[in-house]
Amino acid sequence: MGLSSYSGSPIPDAVGSLLVGCMLGGVASFIIYTNVAALVGRSIRQENLDRINAELESDIMIRAIHDVKGIDMGNSLVRYKAEMDFDGRELTRVYLDKQDLNILLEEVKTFQTIDELEAFLLKHGENIVDLMGGEIDRIEMKLRKKFPEIRHCDLEIL
Repeated sequence: MGLSSYSGSPIPDAVGSLLVGCMLGGVASFIIYTNVAALVGRSIRQENLDRINAELESDIMIRAIHDVKGIDMGNSLVRYKAEMDFDGRELTRVYLDKQDLNILLEEVKTFQTIDELEAFLLKHGENIVDLMGGEIDRIEMKLRKKFPEIRHCDLEIL
């Protein structure tokens, strides 16, 4: 700007503006190039993903896992997502282990109507669903404890 003012020509100011614009564009390109993996997200190494999957599949409540994604969020942080096929029999066994089956049997023997049976099944069905939520939380905590790099764990039921 000083040269333009001194010489009375707008060319030095225009050339200076172009140089500043090129420098800013170069810095922006460098930042994008060095951070594209953090911006887009890249998969974690297959060995790490296999270890996490093996730990998840070893849990007695899980029959199978599907649609697994492990994304490196940078700074050694991982986002892990999987859809799980829960074993309903194991879940029900855990629930029944917490119940006195003799009391449940006596209660069932007293039913006179379908409505009483339905109310009984609805009550215990709701309790089993609550137990499933607790089991998912337990499994997520187990994964985070064994793999501290997992910061976000998203386990979904099929």
